[in-house]
Amino acid sequence: MDTAFISGVLFPAILAILMLGMGMTLSPADFKRVVVFPKAAAAGVASQVLLLPLLGWLIVSIWQLPAAIAVGVMIIAACPGGATSNLITYFSRGDVALSITLTALSSAITVFTIPLIVNAALAHFTGAEKQIQLPVLKTIVQIITLTALPVSIGMLINGLFPRFARWFEKPMSWISALFIALAVALIVVVIQQRGSVLAFVAQAGPVVLVLNLSSLFMGFLVGKYLHLPVSQSITISIETGIQNGTLGITIASSPFLLNRPEMAVPAAVYGITMCITGVIAIWFFRRQIKQ
Repeated sequence: MDTAFISGVLFPAILAILMLGMGMTLSPADFKRVVVFPKAAAAGVASQVLLLPLLGWLIVSIWQLPAAIAVGVMIIAACPGGATSNLITYFSRGDVALSITLTALSSAITVFTIPLIVNAALAHFTGAEKQIQLPVLKTIVQIITLTALPVSIGMLINGLFPRFARWFEKPMSWISALFIALAVALIVVVIQQRGSVLAFVAQAGPVVLVLNLSSLFMGFLVGKYLHLPVSQSITISIETGIQNGTLGITIASSPFLLNRPEMAVPAAVYGITMCITGVIAIWFFRRQIKQ
């Protein structure tokens, strides 16, 4: 299969479909909930948009990594949460309303923060800012097209056809899982043409696991430090630790953005890792709620 077609068409299409599905679970009231619990919303956004990239930067600065892997880790650290975080929050008995609010807020904010974080990572870790710089305005337009636009369409469908949107939530969860698995499989195909897949995974796997576990732990600590209810601490943990891997893959591999598929490896590995740690988190957090 042509790698340009995979990177330029399939990845963006998968991401847009996932965002459309997420949008069908949202309504304007989800954004208004910030007024209802401003402390938890502010803590969650700060954990995801500020603390997570700082944590990722610290980890990759300490770890001896190839430049492409280091930048790839920063790409996933810069991404917002996704529909998967809402699903894991639900099964963990967290605050689902807060989870949806944080996903919506972070998706809106990271449209503007992703280009800044990724460009800083490119300049620092590759020393080749001018050669492969992520164009800020173009990236913002691309991310809006691939995320904000389909989410808005999904919200419109939810507003006009609420019964259909509610009915579609359950199958969309399975569809999302299948699309994520497809995205991971496609990135393997692309990477195989650039070098050894196993070598890239071996380099990215340990650091991605550390980032994932430490961000889950950090998010929970933020909630506990601020004396938030356990359900909200759980939600902040999951929103901080479960990121939109498909968006990370698209940013790294799309010919319209970075066009560096090897930088998509951390996001692809992260997509697998977060599913495993997400199941563990569900078990752990459900025990916390019972206590």
